[in-house]
Amino acid sequence: MKWIFVSVFCFVSLAIFSQNNSDVRIAVHNVYVAPNYSQLPPIKPGFIGEISFGEKLNGEKYWHYYYGFPTFYMSCFAGYPGGLEYGYVLGLCPQMSFDKILKNNWNYHIKTGFGIAYITNPYDRKYNPTNMLIGANISQMTNLEIGLSYQFQKYNYVGASIGVIHLSNGHTKLPNIGMNLPEVSVFFKYSMYDDPEDIDFKNRENNNEDWDWFVNLGLGMHEFGTSTKPANGPNYKITDIGFGLTKKVNTIHKYRVGVNLLHYESFKKFIIYQELDFGDPFFNSSVIGVFGAHEFLFGDFAFYTELGLDIYKPFYRKMLTLYGDELSTKDYIKSINSNKLGCRYYFTKSPNFGALAGINLKVNMAQADFVEIFCSFEF
Repeated sequence: MKWIFVSVFCFVSLAIFSQNNSDVRIAVHNVYVAPNYSQLPPIKPGFIGEISFGEKLNGEKYWHYYYGFPTFYMSCFAGYPGGLEYGYVLGLCPQMSFDKILKNNWNYHIKTGFGIAYITNPYDRKYNPTNMLIGANISQMTNLEIGLSYQFQKYNYVGASIGVIHLSNGHTKLPNIGMNLPEVSVFFKYSMYDDPEDIDFKNRENNNEDWDWFVNLGLGMHEFGTSTKPANGPNYKITDIGFGLTKKVNTIHKYRVGVNLLHYESFKKFIIYQELDFGDPFFNSSVIGVFGAHEFLFGDFAFYTELGLDIYKPFYRKMLTLYGDELSTKDYIKSINSNKLGCRYYFTKSPNFGALAGINLKVNMAQADFVEIFCSFEF
């Protein structure tokens, strides 16, 4: 598995670095495991190295201009989170860096990306019972940092940044509290690129001023339980159907409003096997919610964020009060809040029809619920 990561990274990096406007970046991240669980092992400092090959986007696509000509990186992370319980981390992560030139050779940047990581020592009930943060070898990886750099020669930069690295398997394997690694890093960057072309970008826009209909079809998966237990259980499917209205308002922004209909196979089986007096198992294991969403558009790719309100969610609310407990404020918010983060790719984008597919992480407030793959149609 490690060599697959390395091979893919080298192949993509060489392909990118062979182009004009090349960029190579080497960084060392000093990280700590955030204490987001009361029974964690002692926290120790860790170090994660990063090497990134990239290309400065210079206007060949019309959307480059509207993001300020960002840099696309393919990055490899490798290091030690700071405890034997957590093992080592090897990650492959596409990233986008949004840079701004300041005065006197100073620059600042915001860099973020999503990828996958391999964890060498996840939770094991017998051999590693104290790692409650990560329950599987394969994990999603998110990196976000803000930093400053100084250009000391024509193509050479040094800098420092602060940020966070997040690792999680999206509730597909328990325990999965998620590992948050606040970081302080130093880096060296060699960046060689030409000035962007002078192109009439406005004439190349193709925005639809009308609202269009869309339909989503998704299939999710999760391991039933809380973030910490029960571990080593089966995975259950979640069916997700959504519909509503969408509108592209300009080159890089698109909005959606709609309704989500979900059905949890795990909830239904729990009601049946435990012989709970909840009423019809199918309807009580279903969820109805409304949502508003936004897409950052990068040509055919998009980054998706969704904020939802669950109107009908009987299983969650009944389970919390099953033994006479009252619904706390936190529990109530989790029972109505529903969010998604995801990436999507548009296969077709004609004025009359669009087809896309992607992957989403569904969360209730800040707790992962499930990971889904989906397709969507616009008309």
